[in-house]
Amino acid sequence: MGAKTLVAGVAAGALVVGAGVWYLGLRHDGGPLSGNMLGDAVCLSVGETTDATIGLLPLKNTGSDPVTITAVSIIGPDGVENDGALLVPEGANSSSGSKTGWAFGNGPFDGENGAPTLAVGAQLERSAGAKLVVHVHRPDPLAEARLTGIRIEYRSGMRHFAREMGPRHTLRPGRCF
Repeated sequence: MGAKTLVAGVAAGALVVGAGVWYLGLRHDGGPLSGNMLGDAVCLSVGETTDATIGLLPLKNTGSDPVTITAVSIIGPDGVENDGALLVPEGANSSSGSKTGWAFGNGPFDGENGAPTLAVGAQLERSAGAKLVVHVHRPDPLAEARLTGIRIEYRSGMRHFAREMGPRHTLRPGRCF
């Protein structure tokens, strides 16, 4: 009887630990941060420019807890590198959608007076929204570059989430057809 009790105790303990890891440690798809999903395609004729702006990707915290962005990465990068991401206030007048060059210069990125803020580490309060822009760099300005979308990892309460967004982008040194 002692061996059965020990096996049952170990199994119950493993179940509790597994549930805790799943709930608190794994990244779950979706979550309270809403935004457009992957889909559609954009072609940018970038010439020999090495930088581009990918955005404006709308984000909205639909949950009851604040959301803290922990990482922003490029999905399926081909000839393009991530050079950082910003959150632009939801009501800001910005013509910075996906386009050639980096639309925001060197800052300041402190969120003061409607300025953008660095996305990683930024917090969106309950019901708050913003627009995400990502600075991408093409190491070879004569080659075509592609990305499938943008992945945002974030924390809300004790849970971790990931959301994949954007249209697929092609950055061409020549014309888009």
